[in-house]
Amino acid sequence: MFLAAVLTFVWGCSSDDESTSANYTFATAEKPAWSVDLTGSDNAPAWTAPDPSLFESSMFIMVKLQDELAAHSTDGDLMAVFIGDECRTVPAIRNVDKSGGVYFVLKIRGNSTERDVNFTLRYYCAQLRRVFTLQGTEKFATERTYGFDEDFVPPLLLGCTKYPVQQTLTVQLPSTTPFIPGESDIVAVFAGSECRGVGVAGQPFTVFRTTDGETLDVRYYSAIQAGVYTLKQKVGQETTIVLNF
Repeated sequence: MFLAAVLTFVWGCSSDDESTSANYTFATAEKPAWSVDLTGSDNAPAWTAPDPSLFESSMFIMVKLQDELAAHSTDGDLMAVFIGDECRTVPAIRNVDKSGGVYFVLKIRGNSTERDVNFTLRYYCAQLRRVFTLQGTEKFATERTYGFDEDFVPPLLLGCTKYPVQQTLTVQLPSTTPFIPGESDIVAVFAGSECRGVGVAGQPFTVFRTTDGETLDVRYYSAIQAGVYTLKQKVGQETTIVLNF
């Protein structure tokens, strides 16, 4: 009788805290603070503003940060545009609107003779201690403006050398799940114990990989169940997956 009582107690506690099925394991947990580690070791750059007397014209751009970067933005951030190796803007500080969007306004100096030039956009995130760099070839558009009539959101995350392969992933829930979905639920993908992307079901989010062939695992936090489902399902190169509970 004593042994039966002990076994009943142990099994009862285990079923409350953890369970398994053919497709997942479940463990009770507080809401996890999953995030991708984008931190680096870059020092704040000493970008130098151009001498305006050397240039006959200018163009303006207003850059909006991607949401993933805006979450780490602080007043120590800087942004600048280079043509070749030459800084062509006064290094810009951030502006934050009422909804929390982060913007940088840049006046790019140049000359009308500059055609098909190599532009480089550089963003320094003080909190992450990392410089994100994007390059492209464009014509210098005298007195033109970009990003003012509609948001200009360049994919600066592509400039993160730590994770050179990035993909947009949408995770969908099946018609039946072992829980009632809620607004506080979150989903994430992992390489081992390393978080590689966080989002919510039904909305695209960025997945970070070190190589093209890297396969990732999926975890889903259910608020109503107060726990995490670790699925046995793997994520390859798909852009949309349906979770298999």
